[in-house]
Amino acid sequence: MRFLILRRRKLGVAIPTEQLRKMQPLAGDIQISECYNESLGRSTISAWIFGSGPGPDVFPRLLDVKITGMAQVGMNLTGIEEVDGAFYAQSWWCREE
Repeated sequence: MRFLILRRRKLGVAIPTEQLRKMQPLAGDIQISECYNESLGRSTISAWIFGSGPGPDVFPRLLDVKITGMAQVGMNLTGIEEVDGAFYAQSWWCREE
């Protein structure tokens, strides 16, 4: 499903609201599926931007993802992301394009 996606944290730290308002969201299709994650050594529900082409993901994948809020025009996905071998909390605000 296609959304405008805004990452709400940087290395696990919440980005202040005034900065979030100035950020440009990424338009993309979100794929959510259960798959094996090598770093965790187990299966996890993962979310990623689908169809971004070959190479690394545009955003690090959300692992152990949950929908933590949903309204008529969008939803909040929360999980953890792996950056340079470390895991950090992350949330994506996803709204209709």
